[in-house]
Amino acid sequence: MKPLHVSIFSLLFALQLYAVPSLQTMIGQILMVGFHGQNSSQIEPILKAITEEKIGGVLLLGRNIDSSEQLTALTQDLQNASKTPLLIAIDQEGGKVARLNASNGFEDFPSPMSVGQNMDLVQAKSLYSRMAHTLKAHGINYNLAPVVDIQNPNAPIIGAKQRAFSPYPTSVSLYAQAFIDAFHEAKVLTSLKHFPGHGSAKADSHTHITDISLSWEFDELRPYFDMIQTNRAKSIMVAHVYLKRFDLEYPATLSRAIIDGVLRKEMGYQGMVISDDLLMKGVSAEFDLAQRLTLAINAGVDMLIISEPKLDGVSTIERVNHILLKAVEQKVIEEEKIKNTYERIMAFKKELE
Repeated sequence: MKPLHVSIFSLLFALQLYAVPSLQTMIGQILMVGFHGQNSSQIEPILKAITEEKIGGVLLLGRNIDSSEQLTALTQDLQNASKTPLLIAIDQEGGKVARLNASNGFEDFPSPMSVGQNMDLVQAKSLYSRMAHTLKAHGINYNLAPVVDIQNPNAPIIGAKQRAFSPYPTSVSLYAQAFIDAFHEAKVLTSLKHFPGHGSAKADSHTHITDISLSWEFDELRPYFDMIQTNRAKSIMVAHVYLKRFDLEYPATLSRAIIDGVLRKEMGYQGMVISDDLLMKGVSAEFDLAQRLTLAINAGVDMLIISEPKLDGVSTIERVNHILLKAVEQKVIEEEKIKNTYERIMAFKKELE
C-alpha cells in the first residue's frame, strides 16, 4: 500500500493534468463569429458549436435583434449552451453605430461626437451607465466600444459618421474613461478601437484597402496609452489599416511590428487584442483566409472576428478550426502561441466575475 501523501500528490497531479485544455479547446476560444437568426430554433449550428467549445464568442448584429424580450431569450440560450462564459458582443457606440436602437424597441443614444460637444464628463458617464445597464439586462457582456479615434471630418467611416468624441486626444481619453468606467461598473466588458488609429483614414476599410501612412500622427496613440496606464484597457481592437512607418508589408491586424512591437513592447499593453471583422476588404482583398488567420495570430491578435457563419457555403467555424489546427501541426503557428492567446482570452473573461 502506497503512503497516503503519495496518493494525494498523485491525485492532485492528475487533476492538474486533466485541467489542461486540449489544443482544440484553446483554438475554439479564439473565434468570435456572427450568425443569422433570432431564436434558438434558427441557430442550432451555433448552439452546437458553443456546446462543443468550438467558439469563444458571438457577434450580435442588427439582423439578430427584434425586441427586448426576443433578445433576452436569445442571449440566455447562447450563454446556457457554453461550458465557460461566452462573450456575447455588440457594437453599441451611440449615434449611427448602435445595434440597439429605436427601430427594434430600444433607446436611441447620441453619437460620441455629440456627447463630446454637449455633455460634461459626469453627464457622459451617467448616459453610458444607462447604456451599459441596458446591455447587461439583455445578456450582452461585451461592447466593442468606445471608439478612441481622433475626430477628423475627412474620414468617411469615423469623422463623417460622428463616431469620435473629439479632435483633441486628451478629450478623447477623458470621455473614453467615462465610457469605460460606466461599463465596467455594470460588469460589461469594453474594447478600445481602432488601433493604431483610424481617425485620419480617407478610405473605409470595410470596402477598401486603407493606407494611413501619410495622414497618421503619433497623437493618435495617446488615448490608448492613457487607458493602458490607468488599467482601463482590457481589450483593444486592431484596424485593417496600413501604417508604413511601422510595417511596409502588412496592415495592422496582421502586423507583428505593430501589435507585438508598438502595442505590447513599446506601450506595455498585456491585455487581449481582438481583430476587426476579417471579412472586411481592408484585409481580405490581399490575403486569403488562411493567411489572415495565421498572420493575425502570429502578429499577436488573440480573438478573431468573422461576421458570417458560412464562407462559400462552408461553415466558418469548421474552416477556422481546421486551418488553425493544421497551422499548429505544421509549425506555422507555435502551440505556445495558441496557449498564450488562450490564457489572455480566459483572463479577459475572468473580468466578468
